Amino acid sequence: MNRKPYLIAVTGLAVLSVQALGSPNGLALTPANHYSQSIISQNSEEQTRIKVYQKASPAVVYINTGKTSGSGFIVSRDGLIITNAHVLEDAPATVTVILEDGKRLPADVIGFAKNGLDLAAIKIRNQRNLPTLSLAKSAQVGQSVYAIGSPFGYDNQNNFTAGVLSNLDEQDGIIKHDARINPGNSGGPLLNSQAQVIGVNTAIRLDRNGSNSGISIAILVNKIQPFLTAIRQGNISRLRR
Repeated sequence: MNRKPYLIAVTGLAVLSVQALGSPNGLALTPANHYSQSIISQNSEEQTRIKVYQKASPAVVYINTGKTSGSGFIVSRDGLIITNAHVLEDAPATVTVILEDGKRLPADVIGFAKNGLDLAAIKIRNQRNLPTLSLAKSAQVGQSVYAIGSPFGYDNQNNFTAGVLSNLDEQDGIIKHDARINPGNSGGPLLNSQAQVIGVNTAIRLDRNGSNSGISIAILVNKIQPFLTAIRQGNISRLRR
């Protein structure tokens, strides 16, 4: 898998098909109940997106190492952050984290997942009451997914996109979804409709011409929880392997 940072892009809105009814004057009429259901469905999806963003965004951060940048998300109130290992490629021992409100804070590189897993952890100094994201217990094909990250740098911090989970490989811990990602979204969360983390956005699949195929890749939550356990046990690498 290409280790370079990537970011997510929005998907199109679904088009609802409505059967028209004939009228005495030959005009096609849209049934009122279909119209109402369409509006209700659209409003429901819209409200879900808004709620997910409002709940999750405060816990998503922009990471700047001085050489590279990417995204991450806070998992403990004292400032532990999960991101991709490739976001911290050749990073110094201390990096800069920018919160949603623009506050800049120093964060220490804690370590990297073993066995080549593209996960890493950093920790903001001297914090006690930061907003956090919780991990989902599972994910499933067909569910709506939402991503927050910083494509193309700080000027586009906490950009929000949506899509559908299209493929799930639980053995290898890989999610494929159709919310586009681009440089800067790496390390940001992939969320479910309850604003729980189901994955860490990591890469995109390119087509034969080297263009974005529209298939985005995330590390599944079943790989994130063991990494958090390893952090608590001190069973992580200080260097990327």
